[in-house]
Amino acid sequence: MFHRALLLMTMALAALALAVTPAFAGEDPDPTAPPPAQPAPTPTTPTPTPTVPVVHGSAKLRTSQGCLTKDRAKASVSGKAITSVAFYVDGKKVKTVSSPDSSGRYMLTMSCAQLSFGTHRARAAVSFESGATPTRKTLMFQITRSPAASPQFAG
Repeated sequence: MFHRALLLMTMALAALALAVTPAFAGEDPDPTAPPPAQPAPTPTTPTPTPTVPVVHGSAKLRTSQGCLTKDRAKASVSGKAITSVAFYVDGKKVKTVSSPDSSGRYMLTMSCAQLSFGTHRARAAVSFESGATPTRKTLMFQITRSPAASPQFAG
């Protein structure tokens, strides 16, 4: 009879150990049955969203090298998606060009006689087409008017 009690006690300890094992592992025993398998969803093709093309505006500035007496100062802007260019000299608007010339440039030609001697700050304010990136760009430059050099007698 002693063997029977030992066998029953061993079985009771084993049953207890099996019930406690998930708790030691950090899990709770699942009292409910697993949910029935769901049918796989049918794949759907996404509806393509219309994309708006991105227009990238660009502008490049070219200027003349100084302004001598009776000469003309020149500045031109070329690029993509430009609608207009406003030219300013010393903070005053000098000219707005809304269409390019035959070479695709937005051009400023200015008589040097209109400027005093010295260096003048200038800028070209570029506006791009609607929807373009960027919408505006400012290009800085300077115009320097020097007096004409008079020949010196070296004789």
